Amino acid sequence: MARIYQVAGKKGATWYLDYAVDGRRVRKRVGRSKKLAELALADTQVKLERRELGFTQTDKKLDDLIAEYLKHVRANGIAYSHDLSVAVLERFKGHLGLERLKDIGHLKIENYKNWRRESGILASSVNRELAIIKAMFNRGVEWGFLPRSPAQAVKKFKEPKRQARFFSQDEIKKMLAADDLVMRLIVSVLVNTGLRRDELLHLTWGDVNLERKQLTVQAKDGWRPKDYEVRHIPLNAAALKTLNGLRGGRDPKDWVFRDAAGQRYRADFLTHRFKKFLRGLKIEGSLHSLRHTFASHLIMKGADLYSVSKLLGHASIKTTEIYAHLAADHLTAAVSRLEF
Repeated sequence: MARIYQVAGKKGATWYLDYAVDGRRVRKRVGRSKKLAELALADTQVKLERRELGFTQTDKKLDDLIAEYLKHVRANGIAYSHDLSVAVLERFKGHLGLERLKDIGHLKIENYKNWRRESGILASSVNRELAIIKAMFNRGVEWGFLPRSPAQAVKKFKEPKRQARFFSQDEIKKMLAADDLVMRLIVSVLVNTGLRRDELLHLTWGDVNLERKQLTVQAKDGWRPKDYEVRHIPLNAAALKTLNGLRGGRDPKDWVFRDAAGQRYRADFLTHRFKKFLRGLKIEGSLHSLRHTFASHLIMKGADLYSVSKLLGHASIKTTEIYAHLAADHLTAAVSRLEF
């Protein structure tokens, strides 16, 4: 609640602003203009409603917010996001060189964004870092660390739209004929199921039903799939053959893909190993290109976007629309065969 009032003096009456926030009473001298006092009152009421005024944030440290946010990320089972968040927030803190949240403004974050871009980092990578920083400050507002997010007005870089890279059938055949057995098995499963990297790494034998020819993507202790969705993927003959060859009487809790010690492969290890695998075959692409390959070839073989979206686990079919042009090419080729 805020109000204005007058105090008489030798040189005339003076208007004051009076309000309470965070359990403390605040009085401010406005001046002799009633109109100015009314404007100050209206502005204060809006700021109080938006929680843009307060004292509790002045003693809060950036380190404390980072620690709390990382605990939140870890507790929500996003292992890869936790590792990335640690690296991004440590870099962000080091660049700012500030301890108190009250000292961090919009311009400081803009400077960090521009510094990263000028360091040669891709716009898409800087945007991912900004997403983490924005998420942290948004949580900070919810948790009472600060009245509003200093990152709210910071805009992401515009990213050039690129066509998704997918492998040709000849390239996939080349991979499946390579000497690296582990990579052959991983390629076979990814290109026939469209799993994300983390979904593959967290796949256990309890998620694989060979009798029903179905694979289930679902949460585990300390990990959950994107958007928290559980989805079921039918297994085709090629995927079944690969998984049957791997089975070997393993426990349902065992990882499907694991190292010699029975441990799950690390995400960065798998990514770098696959890059090396592709270099040896003189093929351009990445591990994620296998997911694009799964979707692209399904579309080219006549699958509809809705079905592909469900198989990929996309929250919105708009994400799947990057493959729509392949359907158009396929239909054009079909229509061109007609002659009347």
